[in-house]
Amino acid sequence: MISLFRKIRQKLLSQNRLTRYLAYAIGEIFLVVIGILIALQINTWNENRKYRNQEADFYSDVISDLDKDLEKLDFLTEFHRNRIEILSTLLTYLRNPADKMGAEKFGILIEPLYYSEAATSYSTAFESAKSSGSFSNFRQKEILKSLNQYYADFEKIKIIMTSITEFISNSFEPVMAEISAIHISINSGTMVIAEKGNSKFYDLIHAIEDRRDIKSDYEKVLYDPRFEAYVIGDMGRCFNLIAQIETRRENILSLKAQINGHL
Repeated sequence: MISLFRKIRQKLLSQNRLTRYLAYAIGEIFLVVIGILIALQINTWNENRKYRNQEADFYSDVISDLDKDLEKLDFLTEFHRNRIEILSTLLTYLRNPADKMGAEKFGILIEPLYYSEAATSYSTAFESAKSSGSFSNFRQKEILKSLNQYYADFEKIKIIMTSITEFISNSFEPVMAEISAIHISINSGTMVIAEKGNSKFYDLIHAIEDRRDIKSDYEKVLYDPRFEAYVIGDMGRCFNLIAQIETRRENILSLKAQINGHL
């Protein structure tokens, strides 16, 4: 093609047809410019298509992470509602001394309170795209803004759950250390809700026969003012956490609706 254009130019020059040569040269330049513009447009279109595919893959991965968050939040809700029920039962007994619960029931109710859950947020897709700088090429800035706020708000959940763990260590375990023994057994383990399970621990405890003649002085703990303060404090933290979880669940459903509307 280039050799053809060259031959045409040479022919026009040899015939001394300057005007037609200039017109042809301008036309040739115009065609070259058009070709460059078309090539640039195709390149831009390809780049945009690549970014759109990246964005679609990103939101698909985010949906998967949000579904994992929902599953975790459902577990945490069940875990802490169970905890509230136990704390409520203990508070009822300690405020009604005439009702004797017995050492075995006390052990069954107490055992789950040693456990707490760590805060977990599934944000792999978001953090990966953020660190790679991909957000600058994405169109849905409002969704990205909402996602950024959603993951930033996780700190509220983390603070409450950390406070529950610390409260157990600082206020519950020291009071429990006041009594010589509690009835930890296969039965007390039935009320424990833990994500990874503790069945092997309770199987081992149950397999080691206890032949001691120990009568747990559980009432020493049950009617200790520090124990009541712990029960109320733990219960309050659980209610606060469940409220935050419900807000987070609503945010997830809203985010999924926005993302699905975009996809």
